[in-house]
Amino acid sequence: MTTLKTWAEAVIDTLQREFPAAMHHTSSSTDDCTVRPRELHPSFYGCFDWHSSVHMQYSGVLLNTMLGSESPASLAALLDDRLSPQALTVEYNYLVEHPGYEMPYGRAWLLQLASIRPSEAMDKLVELTAQHCHDWLGSLNQPVRHGMHSNTAFNLFLILEAAERLGLDSLTDSVRDAAVRLFGDDRDYPLEWELSGHDFLSNGLSEALLMSRVLPDFPQWFDGFLPHRAEALDFLTDIPEVLDPTDGRLAHLYGLALTRAWMIVELAEYFGGSALPRAEALVASARPQLVDGHFMSTHWLITYALRYQLAVE
Repeated sequence: MTTLKTWAEAVIDTLQREFPAAMHHTSSSTDDCTVRPRELHPSFYGCFDWHSSVHMQYSGVLLNTMLGSESPASLAALLDDRLSPQALTVEYNYLVEHPGYEMPYGRAWLLQLASIRPSEAMDKLVELTAQHCHDWLGSLNQPVRHGMHSNTAFNLFLILEAAERLGLDSLTDSVRDAAVRLFGDDRDYPLEWELSGHDFLSNGLSEALLMSRVLPDFPQWFDGFLPHRAEALDFLTDIPEVLDPTDGRLAHLYGLALTRAWMIVELAEYFGGSALPRAEALVASARPQLVDGHFMSTHWLITYALRYQLAVE
């Protein structure tokens, strides 16, 4: 509980930190240059950027539930404020005007947040985002395979998991169809092409995690996709080195250690008995950055450490 409470306090701190900020707003005219984070996005500011604010609030909701009476009162109050009907209505109106905003990564996390913190105001955002996801899927004829925010497999996984919880049957079906269409024939994945210097995701593990939730014959598919499993595990549990923790893109590699660990745990039965301790070693390498690291780490890493924790439990 001590660790979780420390994480909850860190979530509060980073959500309240309005600057530095990168809201990625595209201005359409000289009359559209108001980019103060708390004015532009009263729900989802703090944590440097919109998508991180969304998924750190997701983390805050989970931590508040897990801690129960030990959860800081200020966390519940902050979430109530950020996810109020008034604030979410501003976010809804913004997304109506900017349908491609934070697609797909931020919007996938928005569905995740909505799946654990439903409300009437959030339902409107869910309906709008589900439509935007359908539009995105309809235009997707090739997957994005690099290990950053636009990674197709990872976003399909997040959307699928959330859509199933939310009862969005049409979106669930569309994601499953897209996964099979885009990845169903993949064989002999070239793992050695990973990693790229700014990755926080393993494309190969993201794809495998997605397909494990889609294919009834996943073990057969996985045998063809990653046939040399022992060598793959050696590669995937090699600890990434971060030479400059103040560089937000290089700090992604801390996240890579955490997401690799989480996904290896999710797929542990296919990797063998040594998978779990090796995943823990990856997490241990990034753990000092979660609370005491530079803001380029603290504004987002807790979400992925928490997903690892939930997978282990």
